[in-house]
Amino acid sequence: MTLIGERYQLGNSIGTGGMSNVYVATDTLLGREVAVKMLKVDMARDENFRERFRREAQNSARLNHPNIVAVYDTGETDVDGVSVPYIVMERVKGRDLRAIVREDGPLTPEDAANLLLPVTHALQASHDAGIIHRDVKPANIMVTATGEVKVMDFGIARALDDSTAAMTQTSAVIGTAQYLSPEQARGRNADARSDIYALGCVMYEAVTGTPPFEGETPFAVAYQHVQEEPEAPSTRIPNLSETEAVNVDAVILTAMAKHPADRYQTAAEMSQDLELLRRGAVTEAARNHVAHPEEPEYEYEYEYEYVDDATEAEDVPPSRYLQHRRDQDNSSNQGMKVLALLLAAVIALGGGAFAINKVRGVVGQSSETVTVPSVVGKPREEAVSQLEKLGLQVTVNEAPHPDVPRGDVLSINPTEGSQLQRGANVTLTVSSGREITDVPDLTDLTPQEAAAELEKAGLKLNDDLQRDTSDTIEDGKIMSQNPAGGTQIAKGSKVSVTVSTGKEKVKVPAMRGMDIAQVESTFESLGLKTTRVDVDSSRPEGEVLAIAGEGTEVERETTIELRVSNGQMVKLPDLAGNTREQAQQILRDMGWNGRLVTGNLLDTANPADHATIAGHRPGPNAEVRKDGDITVDLWRNPVVEGVQGLLQ
Repeated sequence: MTLIGERYQLGNSIGTGGMSNVYVATDTLLGREVAVKMLKVDMARDENFRERFRREAQNSARLNHPNIVAVYDTGETDVDGVSVPYIVMERVKGRDLRAIVREDGPLTPEDAANLLLPVTHALQASHDAGIIHRDVKPANIMVTATGEVKVMDFGIARALDDSTAAMTQTSAVIGTAQYLSPEQARGRNADARSDIYALGCVMYEAVTGTPPFEGETPFAVAYQHVQEEPEAPSTRIPNLSETEAVNVDAVILTAMAKHPADRYQTAAEMSQDLELLRRGAVTEAARNHVAHPEEPEYEYEYEYEYVDDATEAEDVPPSRYLQHRRDQDNSSNQGMKVLALLLAAVIALGGGAFAINKVRGVVGQSSETVTVPSVVGKPREEAVSQLEKLGLQVTVNEAPHPDVPRGDVLSINPTEGSQLQRGANVTLTVSSGREITDVPDLTDLTPQEAAAELEKAGLKLNDDLQRDTSDTIEDGKIMSQNPAGGTQIAKGSKVSVTVSTGKEKVKVPAMRGMDIAQVESTFESLGLKTTRVDVDSSRPEGEVLAIAGEGTEVERETTIELRVSNGQMVKLPDLAGNTREQAQQILRDMGWNGRLVTGNLLDTANPADHATIAGHRPGPNAEVRKDGDITVDLWRNPVVEGVQGLLQ
């Protein structure tokens, strides 16, 4: 298997795109499973693509959010002579939204809102960091086996500099055309609201099973984004009540407004409506798309009407959503559709009984109406008195609030400015003060687990996660919190946490060739432990020959193996031509103290060579232990040997 970056063992491919491939991998240093995204080799030859890939790594690394796939590392590796950049990411196990819709069918509006709510949180964090996603689509939204939602591929640049040309490239880029904002399709700069448009397209597909626009080519799809209005999603969703239809249409079509100024201006703003939608409450988008109560239409039979272009006030631009619904309805049934649609909105907004009577003509003559005043923030008694003086019936509910004093009005339903008949009922929600709850102990929990525990207690997790090293708490777990566990605070308050990044890491220094005492002292000062392994070597005794993990980062207190020379090896010179006595002296001077063993006797015609060394084993330049044996072969001249024998 392939090892990249000297620590990541690549496994099987788990995904591919137009620019890159993704592999499951093992971080051999930390022993955890990760995902490695590598730029395709043919694209790695182009410096433009390489730079865009590096930018993706940088942008992703800047983001730290529980709903964004984390980036751990980046680097480059050689593939067939090409330097290929890679990104090491969090390994997310689960299914993307595209697969969920294809395999399980469309989601209900409530389920879609619940699933996409964390996506708005991720986008808001990205936008706050100055990063526009530019490629929000179902395939980039992952749902884990535990139900967590993760957004992937932040900061991906367009495939080509020209956005029009970008839609003629790989299938991955072509698919993006289905979620392309009108301004991007026109080749203009994208901003945060372009991501909101794309998320509206994603939600459209999530609840209907099909994208808002489809065509045979990416250009055809892009044209529709610029020039055509989508069919109302409610028409593709069976068994919706009129109220539900108003809600889901208003949210999606507001997000998909052609002009950025007509959309939700921030992801946080959209998240507020998704929260209302998942609870079945009336969204702000639905409220905003009902005609203003002071317009002349209230003089006629119906409580609410579409604003006519010819009569609308210059300072109140027509609602794009209302315009869209008007254009969608044909002349034969438009009146009934408008009536049914807006009747539901009126009921949901709190004027149900009155609106029904009004529409049915039960009220045969014009009744006196009053305008709901502004009472939010006023004391309960004052607000009730003011409303009763107007002839309204008042119901009071209480709800805790961490910041609003007890007895002050939090909200009124129907809302301020609504037109009601005298005798109609309004509901005040009054603060019961700061409801106190116990703060749970979050130590050793992940941020996701902590958020769930806090929600049970009526508290929230501060999204601004602090991070620090810890010798006792593992990476990714909470090491401290504020307020501390066991204390009491008001419900609705936020709890801040510090998440462990594991033990402090230090770089193993390169000190090969230095004395063991110096190396051990340096490692001790860095908080690292050492273990010594002596090995046979001709290098001076105590010289460090190798250091395990040299140049890598490890946690403090890690034990590093040092391979140290024992100095027990000598390199043999060429001993040929020397007598045994001469050779032995040469070796003794080198520190050798082994035995010189006589090997073969070789005949020679040269009397001068008699009794000198012809060769030896081990040979010249070979290493031998200082206490090892050396075998020498000697020359023998028979004449000299005979004379020596006679002399003895």
